[in-house]
Amino acid sequence: MSRFHADVLVLGGGLTGLATAYFLRGRRECVVCERESAPGGLARSVRCGKFTFDLTGHLLHMRRPENRALVKRLLRGNWVHVERRSSVFSHGALTPYPFQANLHGLPPEVVRECLLSFVGARQAKRSPEAPKKKSFKAWARETFGDGIARHFMIPYNEKLWRTDLDALTADWVSWSVPRPSLEDVVRGALGIGKKQFGYNPTFLYPREGGVGAFSTALARRVDGLRLGACVRAIDLRRRKVRFANGDTATYNCLVSTMPLPRLVGRACGVPQALQRLGGKLRFVNVLNFNLGLRGKKRCESHWVYFPEKEFVFYRVGFPSNFAPALAPRGHSTAYVEVSYRSGERPRVRDLYRRVVEGLKRWGAVKREGDIAMVDARRIEPAYVLFDGARREAVERLRAFFDKHGVASLGRYGQWDYLSMEDSLNAGRAAAERLAK
Repeated sequence: MSRFHADVLVLGGGLTGLATAYFLRGRRECVVCERESAPGGLARSVRCGKFTFDLTGHLLHMRRPENRALVKRLLRGNWVHVERRSSVFSHGALTPYPFQANLHGLPPEVVRECLLSFVGARQAKRSPEAPKKKSFKAWARETFGDGIARHFMIPYNEKLWRTDLDALTADWVSWSVPRPSLEDVVRGALGIGKKQFGYNPTFLYPREGGVGAFSTALARRVDGLRLGACVRAIDLRRRKVRFANGDTATYNCLVSTMPLPRLVGRACGVPQALQRLGGKLRFVNVLNFNLGLRGKKRCESHWVYFPEKEFVFYRVGFPSNFAPALAPRGHSTAYVEVSYRSGERPRVRDLYRRVVEGLKRWGAVKREGDIAMVDARRIEPAYVLFDGARREAVERLRAFFDKHGVASLGRYGQWDYLSMEDSLNAGRAAAERLAK
């Protein structure tokens, strides 16, 4: 049991926490406390026998030049530049991503329905209502038409979010869901579209070690990293943190990257009205099956989306397709993602059986014996839900903590949909504020 003081205390050694400390080097003394035995948060990798697995798909799609330069500098040549190959499997066909711009290869009646309804949606008078005031379901139908919405947008997102899409807002889609032009959709329906869409058409990835190689390289340049430090309580008035192992820390400034509802639960002195707001923040969890596969690879895609109900998973990825060193010779790796509601506790064995059945039906494996290694992990929380209660709750809670000298940052601290680059940016911006 020990006591220590930190000028800046960071709770959480994921990308945002590590980036905050990294960019504060030489400007303010900083201590990072991470509850796991390794840094990186969800952007870490695990070694299982001769296989390396990430905690689902994490890619270094850096748009800002300074972030690309940082990745390359820290990885010191241990990286590859990859052009994305992602697909959608529906109606028995594997088509390029995004669905809405690559209808060629689907049954003719599906192509006809999607194309005509997309044209109709473009011709219809658009509502002046801002996207953030619309439900996701209404936004999808208005933007893409009933055909694309019915065949992909609605079933895929129902499978991912596990909730009524009328209850979700559309304010998270502006940057993440590609919106092709009419010409793009027509060319894609004819099979002559070659355009890349989305925010990650290219990305960087470590040649060896998985995405955790970057997190580890970042952590090596952070002084004062403490692992296995699980927070039990935060005294906002006394600026003191108590850890599960009995250690205590005082601080001048506190940066928290833990999930915002958890911060509410750990902090002393949060008014009941704000506690109730914290209880309204919803999320989905993910059961992530990492698989080591025997034999030659059976899919050239980097990852594939599955909107149809007959498959329990919503996405399957093949990281060894862009980083062969993740698997031993003659093998490959795959990750399979199944989401479930908060409060649920699905049986891993039952879901794994359904995963194998789906992979066999699709053709990714011929028999269960093709699977040489299984690593199953729960990610709780995985994705935050953008419902009607989220915006007010997040704004009021973060304002309260900011008033008490606590910056709540990162994907879960901001209760937002942040990419790896967004998380780095949040840490960089926090360091700039703290250094003033």
